[in-house]
Amino acid sequence: MRSGDVVAGRYRLEEAVGAGGMGEVWRATDLELRRVVALKLARTGDGEETRREARIGAGLHHPNVISVFDVVLDGDTRWLVMEYLPARSLAEICRTDGSIAPELAASIGTQIATALSVMHAKGMVHRDITLANILVADDGTAKLADLGVAMWDQVTLTGSAKNAGTVGYLAPEVIEGHRATPAADLYSLGVTLSAATEGRVDKRLADVVAALTDPDPARRPSADKAAQLLGGTRRPRPHVFIAAGAAVALVATLAVTLSSSDGSPDSAAEVPARPTGRLLYGIGDQISTAMAAELVRETPVRMLTTNYHKPADLTTMAPWRETVVPDAYARGYALHVVVADWEADDPETPVETRYGPGCGRPHPLSPAFLQEMRTLADIFAGQSDDPPLYVTVFQEVNKFACEDGAYAENPETTAYYQALQDRYLEVRQIIRDEAPNAQVAIGWDGYQVESDHPEVGGGRSMFTHFADVLRESDYEAVLAKQPYGNIDQVRRSVRILSQYGKVMVAAYGNKDTTGDVVDADLRTLLSDRSINELTDLGLFAWNFNTERVLAGASRSTFDHVKDVVRHTSREPEPR
Repeated sequence: MRSGDVVAGRYRLEEAVGAGGMGEVWRATDLELRRVVALKLARTGDGEETRREARIGAGLHHPNVISVFDVVLDGDTRWLVMEYLPARSLAEICRTDGSIAPELAASIGTQIATALSVMHAKGMVHRDITLANILVADDGTAKLADLGVAMWDQVTLTGSAKNAGTVGYLAPEVIEGHRATPAADLYSLGVTLSAATEGRVDKRLADVVAALTDPDPARRPSADKAAQLLGGTRRPRPHVFIAAGAAVALVATLAVTLSSSDGSPDSAAEVPARPTGRLLYGIGDQISTAMAAELVRETPVRMLTTNYHKPADLTTMAPWRETVVPDAYARGYALHVVVADWEADDPETPVETRYGPGCGRPHPLSPAFLQEMRTLADIFAGQSDDPPLYVTVFQEVNKFACEDGAYAENPETTAYYQALQDRYLEVRQIIRDEAPNAQVAIGWDGYQVESDHPEVGGGRSMFTHFADVLRESDYEAVLAKQPYGNIDQVRRSVRILSQYGKVMVAAYGNKDTTGDVVDADLRTLLSDRSINELTDLGLFAWNFNTERVLAGASRSTFDHVKDVVRHTSREPEPR
């Protein structure tokens, strides 16, 4: 299609203005009624999603939801005719202008929550509240767009509409496979508001966002309550006239204000508090590449991370013992080594243990592994008064047995994990003997906290079966690499692991972590309020797996991370 084409003999296409979740969107002219409309072209061949969206839109009329006027057929193509709003999406606003002011976030949140309240009362769930699906006009009017994956009992889910939501915004219960409910929409709204403000909100708005993103859906406020809470944080300021030559612009602004417990009117807006928490920030995935990273050059990142994958890496790393390692310590950097054992290089097989037949990756239980760890520790060793050497052993330990994520799934799994814990304690002692500045931890994949299956020692219950070795560890480590989002995983992991000791996010992100997920994760988890909460629980360090992870996000998110590191970074402390 191109500009000037006429659809269904009535709608002249003027300009392609974007893409919805399931179709291309055009600004068009209704030649019959002489008005501007938006036309959405379904990407799926049979147009079923367009019919679904039209039926849902026809059953929903609200000033903060884009109106659906009609569905028309042009040849074999089905088009959705909608209200046209001269506006930008929140995603575009944040991408081009940077984060929005908290007062605007409160106003937008109130409007969207009001719209959700009406949807939920009709039995509808939007299922895709994101920065991209909220349109904001110049006058501050916000409208919810794209009902393409919305759910309504009166309309059957078909095709791609069965797949709910956008990674990074999904509620934890939806990630676990549960049906999306109104509470899931509220979680996504909270993530969206946090991402739009880069987390820099005043206490009242921060409290509302925290309630919206509560891991327990039963504790989240309803949409109606959320609208009240968000609406209660703001009041209009007087109109301001700004002269620019002969032109005069009327600007209406909204202020986020705090209400005292007795509702007194003299409450003033609170300046967002800078975090009291401090983190040791690191980046990988090798000392040399980390040294050259933009984040290291421009911010006080004080930890350099190297990923060790297999014995052949020792040959490459051996010269570092006399060069880059002592140089890094002399410059005040802590070093961090993540010891991985990839399934591709070490497939899970039956293995004999002192506890009976086991099943898992055999190499960590071999005598050769102990010697490799001794050599690795010698390469990275510093003096006792040098900055620390952190060694995260068994990256994603919960995936080493033949049955992932469960300690007592069967006798073979239990025997393997018993033997692996013994081996970890041996490795820890070897590393500490070889490197006086070393601290050692066992690494967990963050997905472990998403569920709980006590009957097989699975999910969160698996940590209790490792309690003894966790208490022996010098710190605790979680790796946050889920492609669908890591907000809840990090929060829960820190809360659980902090029972045993201080906690490091030993690796954030990988090649499968999309830019949208990184945007949502880092704007939420590395907000001022979140850093305060996480450090209060026991988080002491955060390592970005590689700078490529940050480069895949928006530039404004990368700049946000730089700002966060500049004002929350701390120096490494000797063991």
